[in-house]
Amino acid sequence: MKQILAALILVLCAAACNDHSYISVIRPLEGEKWWGGIMNDGYLQPYEDLEEFNLERESRCGATMPLLVSSKGRYIWSDKPFRFSFSNGSLKIKSEFEKIKPVQAGKTLKEAYMEASIKHFPFNGQIPPEEMFTKPQFNNWIEIAVFGVTQQVSEEYVDAIASNGFPCGVLMLDGGWMIQHGSMIFNPETFPHPRRLFDKIRSHGYKGLVWTSNFISADNRREYLDYRLKWPRKRPLLLESNEYPGEECIVHWWSGKSTTFDLTNPEALEEFADNLERFRTEYGFDGFKFDGGDPEFFRGKAKFHDQEAKECDFTHAYNLLGLKFPYHEFRTGYKTGGMPIIIRLQDIPHTWKGLEDVLYNVQTAGLMGYPYTIGDMIGGGLSDSYSPGKPFSHKLFIRSCQIQALMPMMQFSAAPWRVLTPEECNICRKFAELHASFGDYIMKQVRHAAATGEPIVRTMEYEFPDQGFNRKMPQYMFGPDYLVAPVISEDDSVRIELPDGDWQDDLGEMHHGPKILEIKNVPLERLPYFKRYITSISPDGIQP
Repeated sequence: MKQILAALILVLCAAACNDHSYISVIRPLEGEKWWGGIMNDGYLQPYEDLEEFNLERESRCGATMPLLVSSKGRYIWSDKPFRFSFSNGSLKIKSEFEKIKPVQAGKTLKEAYMEASIKHFPFNGQIPPEEMFTKPQFNNWIEIAVFGVTQQVSEEYVDAIASNGFPCGVLMLDGGWMIQHGSMIFNPETFPHPRRLFDKIRSHGYKGLVWTSNFISADNRREYLDYRLKWPRKRPLLLESNEYPGEECIVHWWSGKSTTFDLTNPEALEEFADNLERFRTEYGFDGFKFDGGDPEFFRGKAKFHDQEAKECDFTHAYNLLGLKFPYHEFRTGYKTGGMPIIIRLQDIPHTWKGLEDVLYNVQTAGLMGYPYTIGDMIGGGLSDSYSPGKPFSHKLFIRSCQIQALMPMMQFSAAPWRVLTPEECNICRKFAELHASFGDYIMKQVRHAAATGEPIVRTMEYEFPDQGFNRKMPQYMFGPDYLVAPVISEDDSVRIELPDGDWQDDLGEMHHGPKILEIKNVPLERLPYFKRYITSISPDGIQP
């Protein structure tokens, strides 16, 4: 009996070792805080406590990265996904591949991030198109969710942007236009003249993007049957089931059940890209809003062409389409730091907490190597928030607009001219114009990020180490020159912590830091921000 028990213990121990061969427990240095790993968990960072997160199979509906960076100059990196958790500030890492240890890169958060970037995901100077940054984007998701997915609704939205005087660089046609998912065919009943729609978009000077996903509906339609029955030699291009060998892997997602190209197969990735390019050329638009790609959909059911690939590697392969279509947007991502990939935060609810979380998540994105990030749709991207009878806050919508005005990209969906009063709409228009007026500065930061990897939206601790900012803060640095302190409370108040130095606020008043400002009753027309003035000694004297 003892021998059987001993053998059972050995089997269980072996199974445990095979599950996670390497475990690291990293105690915090004095005052040390950690960021990174999960973009949509930015509101929990710097971490204190976090239940175990599996980079291999989880994404929180957003972008992830096998990178953690600390305020004491240390970083964690692995080329392979790992699991990590925090308890009272202590970091625990489990890996199937290697013993992961922190690297001491310097003494600050910036030094940790910069060395990790240079060594593991260097930026090559390539940038997404300027139109994505220099003018607001518009996405018709909320409007079609409210009024129906039709060409008429879409065309009216396009015309209304111009007639209401809003600057616009990119217009995105969101989902529901196709016959079935993966079809690349406009529904002729709802979109009888799709090329006319894109002609209209171009006539206003906008770039046009179209929603798509990696899913192919597994029903009785042309593309699926072509791959499933008519062209058996191409069946390996579809993702294979791990449970039923020789059959396609069917995944459950928010629109039902579908299969997908196996994007870990270079031939399948190229086939998908060719299909997209033919579709784009046929109708004359500029790029794609790529939805889906979440590793959670597979749940261990997929047998990938790349036998070493994990679910997160499928997400990474999906992101590679962004390199083929410069005009793009992704909601999910994995290990694409250093690439000119645009990531949008997951759809947030129309709540004050959701609004605040945007600030933290975008700050975290920069510390993960994702400087080109959109803070979701202004006012929130959940269509239920705009359903009849649901509470809607005009004030929250305007404050949301203000937040994105001084971020790398700004995206409307719910039409301000529809959901607001004319006076309130005018406020949003002015903030859209403010964003456009910062176009040159934004592009300067974009090019700097592409050359160096530095974040565009920066945490205070990143820019001002060891000055008391080693914590979660809603205010942030927009590049090195502007401190932005949005109002994110319904009582219209904001607390601002100015670092050492001279700062000029948006009203023209000068302040000398360090200084704490408590501003009450901030009008809806105002976004508090501060220009940083740095004095330097030159042969001609002190120059601002």
